[in-house]
Amino acid sequence: MKLYDNIQEALSKKNINIAVGTVYDLMALWMQWYRGKVDDFHTRRIKLATGAETTEEIYTMNMAKKVCEDYARLLWTEKTKIQLANDNATKELWKILDSKENSFSANIPRWIEKSMALGAGCLVEYKDNAGKVIIDYIDGDVILPYKYTNSYISGLIVVSQVVEKEDNAEWYFNRLTYHEYDGQTYTVYNELYKSKDKNTLGDEISFEERYPEVVNPFIVTTDVPYFQVFRPNVANNYDTGSPLGISVYANAIDNFKAIDTKYDSFVREFELGKKRIMIDNTSLKAKANIDEEGNVSFVKYFDENDKAYVAVEGMENQPVKEIDFSLRVEEHVKAINTELSWLSANVGLGNNYYKFDGQSMKTATEVVSENSDTFRSKEAHQIILHDCLYDLVKAVCEMSGLPAEDITIIADDSIIEDTNAQRERDRTEVSMGAMSLAEYRAKWYGETLEEAEKKLPKEADVVE
Repeated sequence: MKLYDNIQEALSKKNINIAVGTVYDLMALWMQWYRGKVDDFHTRRIKLATGAETTEEIYTMNMAKKVCEDYARLLWTEKTKIQLANDNATKELWKILDSKENSFSANIPRWIEKSMALGAGCLVEYKDNAGKVIIDYIDGDVILPYKYTNSYISGLIVVSQVVEKEDNAEWYFNRLTYHEYDGQTYTVYNELYKSKDKNTLGDEISFEERYPEVVNPFIVTTDVPYFQVFRPNVANNYDTGSPLGISVYANAIDNFKAIDTKYDSFVREFELGKKRIMIDNTSLKAKANIDEEGNVSFVKYFDENDKAYVAVEGMENQPVKEIDFSLRVEEHVKAINTELSWLSANVGLGNNYYKFDGQSMKTATEVVSENSDTFRSKEAHQIILHDCLYDLVKAVCEMSGLPAEDITIIADDSIIEDTNAQRERDRTEVSMGAMSLAEYRAKWYGETLEEAEKKLPKEADVVE
């Protein structure tokens, strides 16, 4: 990105070396997939029968966002517990977290979702002018690490941009906020740049003149930084020298392309496979009709706006021909499910996590067993998330005067259940008559209810 390249050039003159590399260009691509429309994939040129060319959009299942949504649900739910040493302190903490300004319960799953998409995300805590503790939820594509050891980031820059009009011209004000922690001291320092080009950092101007109410620099002695960086717990195989992570689907782009190609074909199968009625083009012309009194009226026997009719040359005095195409629904569904299975394995959710039934895409299983790939991936990412949340809570407690000696964070594991135990319970439900044998097969064999009913023996009293 031009802006980041320009920042790197400007800051290198101040002996500040930031980690740019190729990861930010990749973030732009990952964000396109997250949004569901990729410029150089989801629009294509096609040639019509007349020789004219036009463009059309490829239909998408938007699996990139679905993957990130599901990971966010695995890593955080409303049942996740954050507790302090006593109930009163816990209540005070949640008053701050779920205040109108912070909306932690609503914002944290969204932040996790976007962090999984971009490969990084940042939380920053500070006090506003009224003395309230505020949490900023920052996307990974606007953070620039400049101090780090291995994967631990101790210094980063957050970039923000504001555009304003001055003398009928647009000016871009680029704010660089440095966050640095040395183990004892947390420092925040701001710089401001002004440019006519939104992709250029511009010339440095006085930050204090524009923001006189902001303490600059802000320095505090603390045993916890007031910023946290979250990354998916997978190795960065694109930019191995970067302390930032990669999108959880960074290595699954080809899967997305294959899925959307087959889904586009599936949708167009119904568009192109509609019934057609072949008629001679002269049939569309109005015919003169003379009544008994000699009045002439013109009558059309076919509706020229009806898409079912196709007028062609050379069918004079021939009967109307009906063409009814057979749809390849089963082949398309099978092909899409094959790609979905490979995708779910490739992003760490295990085989067959997703299933397409021809009408909608859904998770194939509701319960995640403790020995599944899904569970192991969830646990791996949760290690990083737990550390971020712990430091966040500790910083909030320190800033608000709450006790931070006994912070407990308990993830919601209600979705984790032993598969064998649940299967045994379902067998009991069948024997009691609370669940049908067809429902049992559909749940545990990955079949539709109709398929399960067809495969049942004529007489079956027990589940084998």
